[in-house]
Amino acid sequence: MIRFGSLPVRSLRRVLRAAAISATAICASQALAADDSPSLPARQFAAGGIETVPVRAASSDRISNLPAHVQVPNAQQRFVATPIGGLVTEVRVGVGDAVKEGQPLARVVSAELLALQRDLAQAGAERERSHRALARDERLLAEGLVAESRVEASRAADRQAQAALAEKRSLLALSGVRPLSTGNFEIVAPIAGVVLTQDVHPGQRIDAATTLFRIARLDPLELQIDVPIAAASRVALGAAVHVPQAGAAGRVIAVGRAVGDAQTVLVRARLDSGTTTLGPGQHVEAEIDAGESTTSGVRRWAVPAAALVRLGAGGSAPAVFVLRGENYVAVPAVPLGELGGDIVVQAALSDGEPVVARGASQLKAALGAAAPGSAAK
Repeated sequence: MIRFGSLPVRSLRRVLRAAAISATAICASQALAADDSPSLPARQFAAGGIETVPVRAASSDRISNLPAHVQVPNAQQRFVATPIGGLVTEVRVGVGDAVKEGQPLARVVSAELLALQRDLAQAGAERERSHRALARDERLLAEGLVAESRVEASRAADRQAQAALAEKRSLLALSGVRPLSTGNFEIVAPIAGVVLTQDVHPGQRIDAATTLFRIARLDPLELQIDVPIAAASRVALGAAVHVPQAGAAGRVIAVGRAVGDAQTVLVRARLDSGTTTLGPGQHVEAEIDAGESTTSGVRRWAVPAAALVRLGAGGSAPAVFVLRGENYVAVPAVPLGELGGDIVVQAALSDGEPVVARGASQLKAALGAAAPGSAAK
């Protein structure tokens, strides 16, 4: 093994590498101490392949490349269920079929319906009997042949029979079915629309409250948009929304208050045009016409995606590195969205300032090595 003095060459290389990293960390520490903004001397990275690009102002009137999810408005969809159990004997529609309100969807034979119809017939017969008995007793009372108490009892029995008949009729009506022959009924469409799901097939036995179909009206549609929390303050009710890939457009109808795990706020929009190529459940990218930010003096800029780094504990401080004078300065930058292949950020920058587009991760590592308590490896 080749040795240099008392050290092998391999060990000597490790010592020199550690010394170089320590020197960079010392210089960075001095820079941090001299300025409140984290910075690194540019001369230390002359051979590091650092590249910069001039920063450019981003459009101030539109938030672009927002992930969105197409939904059917709640008021425009129905889940069709059977109120009573039975055996499905026929299914007349399938997924994608357009249906009219009241159109038959399926036919079912049901012992439960048979029991309801039997109870209704018995209640009707009892009501007819009590009504005839009351009429007879009232005639006898007029002739003075019976006591008035007997007529009162007949009237009470007639009222009870009438109530029982109304109850049986209501039960049959609440079942929501269209009775055909004895024990058979049809399930009909509650609204006009398109069949989105079919969860039943002929020959299947179903229980009460089993969902069979989902029907929806697909115009207009609703868009659920995930907006970064930093940009949410720029979104107002009524703001125009666009889906460029489909040519759809609409308006913001609600802005959520809860913040999700991805630090986004849910914004709901109603799409009124261009929805023919969109379907429920589809994932798209949306754009929102927005106003100026409430943060005064801080503009929005388009920077390369590789320029944005996350500093601090757990990456809680997004920033970009800017070449100012002879230092690379870490400038706080709040990401707002995307613009083409760039990231739109809100930061205290100036037109044309050179932002590090390549090598930002290298500067981040050097800055971390310069932080108090860090160890060079």
